[in-house]
Amino acid sequence: MILALARTHFPSLPAAGCWPLPNGLDFLRAASWHRRAMAESDETLLQPITYLVLRDAQGRAWSYARSGGDARLRGRCSVGVGGHVDAGDACHDAQGRLDPAATLRRALLREVLEELGVQADALTDLRLLAAVYEGHSAVGRVHLGLLYSAQWIAAQAPAPRPGEALNALGFVPLANVATDPRYELWSQLAAVHLLTKAAHCPVPTSIS
Repeated sequence: MILALARTHFPSLPAAGCWPLPNGLDFLRAASWHRRAMAESDETLLQPITYLVLRDAQGRAWSYARSGGDARLRGRCSVGVGGHVDAGDACHDAQGRLDPAATLRRALLREVLEELGVQADALTDLRLLAAVYEGHSAVGRVHLGLLYSAQWIAAQAPAPRPGEALNALGFVPLANVATDPRYELWSQLAAVHLLTKAAHCPVPTSIS
């Protein structure tokens, strides 16, 4: 089972875009659990997807090419590590309600462990930045990305775990990602958002 939300909670989604979430993740309190096979073809639902951009000290984004998984994305390049929110990721507050921030954080760290084989201590400055969406494709219309950013501080560069259908491309300048058609649209939208943000707040070159 995966987390999904009725599209009616987002009546004015852009054709494609990346934008800050003015009220954080409160909208996810209305989400519920659905069978993934059904949700993937139901355009009345949006599946929240954690989408983490790992950056090095120079602000470059770690990227990879997909060699398997969802056939709709196979062969594309990406800078997003993450995926669906599973029922096992659920965290609840003192009133027994779903805690969206804690739930997504758990889902994101689970995906990082599954895909890269590393724990949270490989990351610092993990933060939620924006939502990302594109309605041009069948896969895009049923997913809503939650864009996170973190700095990679492990000694070794990220590397997919054996068996994962990902081929590492290393750290790439965001400007390259934003203009390279090999990258999926979410990655390009995320890169533009991060570049715009960096123009107002430069990425530090060291960690204190």
